[in-house]
Amino acid sequence: MKIIVLAAGEGKRMWPIQTDKCLIPFLGKPLLRHNLKKIKENLEGEYVIVVSSKNRDGVEKIAKELGLSYKIAIQNEPKGMADAILSVQSGLEGEVLVVNAEDIVDASIYREVLETGGEVVVPGLQVKNYFPGGYLKVEGERVKGILEKPGEGREPSDLVKLVVDYFRDGKKLVSYLEKVSSEEDDQYEIALDQMIADGMDVRFVKYEGIWIPLKYPWHILDVMAYFLAQVKQQISPTAKVSEKAIIEGDVMIEDGVKVFEGAVVKGPAYLGKNCIVGNHSMVRQSNLEEGCVTGFNSDITRSYIGANSWFHTNYVGDSILEGDFGMGSGAVLANLRLDDRMIAVGEARLDTGRHKLGLIAGRGVRIGVNAATMPGVKVGANSLIGPGVILRSDIKENTKVMVKQEHQVSEHAPILISYDQFRDKLK
Repeated sequence: MKIIVLAAGEGKRMWPIQTDKCLIPFLGKPLLRHNLKKIKENLEGEYVIVVSSKNRDGVEKIAKELGLSYKIAIQNEPKGMADAILSVQSGLEGEVLVVNAEDIVDASIYREVLETGGEVVVPGLQVKNYFPGGYLKVEGERVKGILEKPGEGREPSDLVKLVVDYFRDGKKLVSYLEKVSSEEDDQYEIALDQMIADGMDVRFVKYEGIWIPLKYPWHILDVMAYFLAQVKQQISPTAKVSEKAIIEGDVMIEDGVKVFEGAVVKGPAYLGKNCIVGNHSMVRQSNLEEGCVTGFNSDITRSYIGANSWFHTNYVGDSILEGDFGMGSGAVLANLRLDDRMIAVGEARLDTGRHKLGLIAGRGVRIGVNAATMPGVKVGANSLIGPGVILRSDIKENTKVMVKQEHQVSEHAPILISYDQFRDKLK
């Protein structure tokens, strides 16, 4: 069986995060590595990994580390699933399984799809709220149609189609993809609809496990929580943890980590290689990648912290910081509206579905002393938020935001009194 892994998506909706979605690290390993390892442990087959020219090296490194039997296909432009599969020039004879590189699913889904029978099998997940994806129209276990992004209130069912799709005949899949065309990014779904119209045996399996898509940057927190839930307490023998520090719950501490006196790390949490947790700092339910430094008296809560970020006397709540991020003393990343409304982001005020969401920052951002960012603000890579700024709206890459102050300067004639005289005035 050929396992086609779709790893070439552009990820426009992930701004300001620039790292390729499937290469974002969790617990020190890229997301794609976690997913491919899970597939390898549950399926046998040859992998065809569709990549972009930008992420090819990173993806191929993972495939080699896992010892996969694989081929690489390059999708030159991000033109959707159909174009990605057609970029595989040859070798799709026989059974084919198509999966997304970055979706989180239970391992059970692979067995359920393969054991259902049918010429084509697709999984459907029952949802309570509208999701902007493809919906299945079903009768019994047969699929009668697929409607891509129908809009809220126009869904043909409550079953969202996931991308773990089985095809008994890979050549037939390619022939259908080559025959259909569309100006929208739905050529793959149109091909499936045509298969149904032509009387092919297209079935669905109702999947009831976990599903975490990575479509928007705040979904990184969902993926992080998934991986942290699997952590067991594990402290590297090369780590230095003070006897006066508190390690509570399931915490993974990697090589070279230092946790100083008075620090508290509450699990589930992950401290990557060579991280430092300074005196009287707290890290809880967070993922700190390699080389992060949490200086004196900082609080990092439910946040994803990319590699080589540093803090000192700060509060970081429910934030996503891509990496190489720095904060001056006293700076705060607010994560909660005082009216307790859901956090909406961007000019379109897109509802994140989260009551708590802090800063979303690209790589290389700097926040000055005593600055603050409001909930859900996004900051592009390599931008600088100056001292004392209260940032309420998004800013693009390579931007500096400073406070313009006016000072009133006049002469001052102090009346000096002794300490004893001052105490007498208080009587």
